Amino acid sequence: MRKDEGRIRSERSDKKIRVNSSFNKKVHEKLDRLAMACGITKTRLAAYLVELCLHNETIVNFVQDQYKESSRFRIIPSKIDGELKFIFAEKKLKISRQPTL
Repeated sequence: MRKDEGRIRSERSDKKIRVNSSFNKKVHEKLDRLAMACGITKTRLAAYLVELCLHNETIVNFVQDQYKESSRFRIIPSKIDGELKFIFAEKKLKISRQPTL
């Protein structure tokens, strides 16, 4: 078959991106049981839980506080038109001043 060189496939607006996760046995078992109780797949439940966390300002700040020393950047969650948006900011460096003699 011959490919059309000028033809470009359009990308879907709702395209999903695959992210793989590894869980310890206890977390996997809990995820499996909750997914079974909800009647959905583990993958769909995990994606739903991640979305819930990313739409919760308190959880976003909590996670950043756990890793605050390892990054010079911070996300500032802000509600704009009823939707949680992320503002990306660089942290200011703390400069310790030496006392002058």
